[in-house]
Amino acid sequence: MRFFINKLRWSLAVCLIIIMLLGGGSVRSKGESFGDKKVQIDLTPHSKSAILIEAETGNVLYSKEPDLKLAPASMTKIMTLKLIFDALNQKRINLDDIVTTSEYAAGMGGSQIYLGVGEQMSVRDLLKSVGIASANDAAVALSEKISGSEANFVQMMNNEAKKMGLKNTLFQNSTGLPESNHYSTSRDMAILSQKLIEEHGQEVLALTSQYEDYIRVGTEKQFWLVNTNKLVKHVPGVDGIKTGWTEDAGYCLAATMQKDSMRVISVVMAAPSVTERTQDTMALLNYAFANFEKEVVLPKGTVVETIDNVLLEPHRINVITGADLVRIRNKNQEAEPVYWRYSIDYKLVNELKNQNIGWAKAYLGETVVDEVPLHLEIKSSRASFFSIFKEILKKIFT
Repeated sequence: MRFFINKLRWSLAVCLIIIMLLGGGSVRSKGESFGDKKVQIDLTPHSKSAILIEAETGNVLYSKEPDLKLAPASMTKIMTLKLIFDALNQKRINLDDIVTTSEYAAGMGGSQIYLGVGEQMSVRDLLKSVGIASANDAAVALSEKISGSEANFVQMMNNEAKKMGLKNTLFQNSTGLPESNHYSTSRDMAILSQKLIEEHGQEVLALTSQYEDYIRVGTEKQFWLVNTNKLVKHVPGVDGIKTGWTEDAGYCLAATMQKDSMRVISVVMAAPSVTERTQDTMALLNYAFANFEKEVVLPKGTVVETIDNVLLEPHRINVITGADLVRIRNKNQEAEPVYWRYSIDYKLVNELKNQNIGWAKAYLGETVVDEVPLHLEIKSSRASFFSIFKEILKKIFT
């Protein structure tokens, strides 16, 4: 009963804080700007490190000690989730595969679903347990399923971090449980979150936005999964991503929120309590949507060039933008002029590549603020000799 009352008090306190922050007006600040130039006021006074980025472009809207190396706690599982979804997409594992729990996985402490040694559970239920309830035993069981051992999986995590350019991140386990030389930064966690959403957004956010679910349904061991990120229940638009807490790390949260056409990612690290972690996160999210908006420079599908190539069929093919080219502008400042450039790799076109044949970039001054791939509007093929001959005659006599 005492546990229930304490939990109720805690939930009411979190709800009250969120209501006050949502209703407290927009968070505005003099002197804010893009990049790593700091806002003059501290939006996250309780956190040692914080960052706010726009998810599509990666533009930094706010940062505070973004490269300070700290223990990431269970935000580590953002990388674990990425590699799990990579394995699912590559068909190396399937959601209905059955995983047998090792003694090592069953022995994990912290947040867990209390897997027993030899217990069998589907990848689907283990994934729910990681993404919703941050279960350490489920994370290790999946890492062993994918790589044979957690040690092999950690090597994959660090290889992926290096590939992504996460310069200040080193993993020692798949869970975020305290271990020497296991660290990351708010900037790296934001980049990792951005990549996770970019590559697996629909599947991941469908998972991390769930407030509750069940595993072992219909058995005596039915288990209630409750999301460790309470914002997904109480704040419209918040649909992820991952909380973290250990004695060493303090309270951490990588959150994401979408409103209208703009999605942002915030990361706070080393806050002293859940309440203060919530306050800092909400301050960042409110600041983002009160002060910034997305402006489309070139809509997806814009024709940037028409290629005339007698060796291809069809002979004239439009090159188009593969996504909206955008810029994020400050609502409170006069918009700076933006311009765009593009580049096409004609060698790839001649090799019959149809996608990612070049790029279009948006610039503010000499700073790139967004980049999108270029594609052929329709699939090309090698022209026949008769078609080439006919096209040459047409050019000669017209």
